[in-house]
Amino acid sequence: MLIDKVYKAVMQLINKDQIGGTLTPLEFNRYAEFAQREYVEEMYNRNDGMGYESTYDVSDFISAIKENTTITVQNGTIAKPSNYLHYSSAYINTIFNDAGAVSPIELVRDDEWAERLASQVNKPSKKFPIMRDMGSVYQLYPQDINNVNMTYLREPLEPWWNYTLSGSTPIFAETGGITTNPNSGVTAGDSTDFEIQEFEDLVWKICKYIGIEIREGDLFNLSNAEQKD
Repeated sequence: MLIDKVYKAVMQLINKDQIGGTLTPLEFNRYAEFAQREYVEEMYNRNDGMGYESTYDVSDFISAIKENTTITVQNGTIAKPSNYLHYSSAYINTIFNDAGAVSPIELVRDDEWAERLASQVNKPSKKFPIMRDMGSVYQLYPQDINNVNMTYLREPLEPWWNYTLSGSTPIFAETGGITTNPNSGVTAGDSTDFEIQEFEDLVWKICKYIGIEIREGDLFNLSNAEQKD
């Protein structure tokens, strides 16, 4: 599992850096969660024009947490899924001229919402529906839409390095570990791998939280070693 390779790499860098002290599995897991979430946010919100879905490569980096679901409309709104993180796209299935059709939903800002509803030439319709973000729900117009098909990025599972003990030394355990995995639906003693499979970025970010400055050569060598395992 990648999480064990990242753990070993971080421990190797800690020993090389000689910062003193130790990194407990609990601390590693907390930093691993921070690192994975930071990576997702960077890929989604990049300010260089290369954010989510700007290129196939960028989208592939976080495609593991992309979900698609159909949501029932209630009182002109749809509730965001419980694991919702970021919006991707949405559409409705409609019928025009006795034929099925797909109508993409346009996500608009609040000021645009008012303008569109008041418009005589660009008023929303089932062929050209709109919606706006209202916190835990999306508000739609027209309101008589029945269902929305939404694609979104979900919250990634919390990475969890589980272990047994050999004396006082933690030993990685993919299953049968002694700590309780916090992810819903996962067996308590199991480990949970990173959903973002980016070895170098994860190692670098975790070490940043610990306070270790990684030299480019160290990260390059660790990456090559990881690929040979």
